[in-house]
Amino acid sequence: MKLHTYDRAHDIAIPIQRKPFLLLTILLTLIVAVSLSGCVGVAGAGTPAKTSNSSSSGTLAANATSFSFGNVAVGSNAAQTLTLTNTGTATITVSGASVTGTGFSVVGGSTSVSIAAGQNHSFQIQFAPQAVGPVTGSISVISNATNSTLGVSLSGTGISSLSITTQPANQSVTSGQTANFTVAATGGGTLTYQWKGNGTPIVGATSSSYTSPNTTVSDNGKQFMVAVTDSNGIVMSNNATLTVTASPVAPSITTQPASQSITAGQTATFSVAANGSATLAYQWKKNGTPISGATAALYTTPATTTSDNSALFTVTVTNSAGSVTSNAATLTVNAATFVLNSSKTSLSYSSVNIGSTSNQSVTFSNTGNSNVTVSNVSISGAGFTASGVSSGLILTPGQSTTLIVSFTPSSTTSVTGSVTVTSNAKNSPATISLSGTGVQQVSHSVTLNWTASTSTVSGYDVYRSTVSSWSYAKVNSSLDTTTSYVDSSVQAGQMYFYVATSVNSSSVESAFSTEVSATIPTP
Repeated sequence: MKLHTYDRAHDIAIPIQRKPFLLLTILLTLIVAVSLSGCVGVAGAGTPAKTSNSSSSGTLAANATSFSFGNVAVGSNAAQTLTLTNTGTATITVSGASVTGTGFSVVGGSTSVSIAAGQNHSFQIQFAPQAVGPVTGSISVISNATNSTLGVSLSGTGISSLSITTQPANQSVTSGQTANFTVAATGGGTLTYQWKGNGTPIVGATSSSYTSPNTTVSDNGKQFMVAVTDSNGIVMSNNATLTVTASPVAPSITTQPASQSITAGQTATFSVAANGSATLAYQWKKNGTPISGATAALYTTPATTTSDNSALFTVTVTNSAGSVTSNAATLTVNAATFVLNSSKTSLSYSSVNIGSTSNQSVTFSNTGNSNVTVSNVSISGAGFTASGVSSGLILTPGQSTTLIVSFTPSSTTSVTGSVTVTSNAKNSPATISLSGTGVQQVSHSVTLNWTASTSTVSGYDVYRSTVSSWSYAKVNSSLDTTTSYVDSSVQAGQMYFYVATSVNSSSVESAFSTEVSATIPTP
């Protein structure tokens, strides 16, 4: 007879001649080596077959008429055992096996095996799917049994290998919120899940998503991962980090805006101080209407008018946790008043020596509520001049300045004039009338005489004061060796007080003499 073997991939029968015997032995050895390569061993009670061209009276029976491999991941394999039993009375020679269906193959010895009557032989059938999806096939065992071709049907399904297609993502939440982690995976059959927090399994967290309880700041930095399992194995996800930030604190106002009182034309500034989680946002309102651009803790109005009087200003402070509105601050706008008052309305200079100068002053005060600006100072009258106040001088409310008016007569005639200060005050201009009389200068002197000291002295000093018994000043530049002194430096209309002392050769000075006084006439 002819013996056949079958290539598993292409189902090609290769005839092998019985003779010469040496060639047959080499080919059988090669066939067995091909069948066993990378496969699980086969156990059985059969013995090597003797070549024969006749049919056997034996009958082959298989342990199953079909094999189902179920779900097998692509890239892996599964095997089942096919056992052939000789139920006849004569030895059966199995000459080959033919396998159909992509991924199915025979592992172990399946050719040229003799099975004695009542004995059996086992070998493995393997399913290694090449693609996802169901596969059907068969195995046909060829022998010299009465049922020379024994067929067994094969089935299996290729499924995706277990893998995670979408890893859990890091999550950031605020304290008190929950965090949600999800995973996507593929694998064979039913997938099971077990989530873990910092490596510890989480009770009940057995689905493809996990939602944490309400978080606290102590959960910050916690690591979450999930183990996914199918019928073929287990795979671990990457760690996902949970970031928990403290819950924001709603804003609160610590310093309320204060009411302001100003004069029309001025600006008013309102401010607020608030606490709360960053970032705080501000919105000022005037009489309940938001003010465009007024979005800071400080707000300065434009120049005001009397129509702004009694306006109410509030500010709303907001952050992610809420908002708070301040108390209302009232703006009082007073009508502008410009008043410049003078301390005197006239100045009189009487009996001023020709060629000498007499000074008098006038105080100007801003008694209004607005700045007063001096625009001009003019003066008339021969011998009169003004200083101390100039054009452009600005006096703020309550501020004062002094104008000095001087009179220097050049003749003995009487002179009149005026000084005028012009400003933006409502009572402008302020005019001060002036009058003065020049007189010919008259020289005055005081002659002092005293009784000589009874002691031996080198001379005398003379002292003068304009106040009795107080603050004397020496008037002679050197010791007077006589008992008289003429004081020519006196002024008309002034009263003077004099004392004298004696000085010995050791420059020791005596006590003051008795005080005398002298009144200088005018002129």
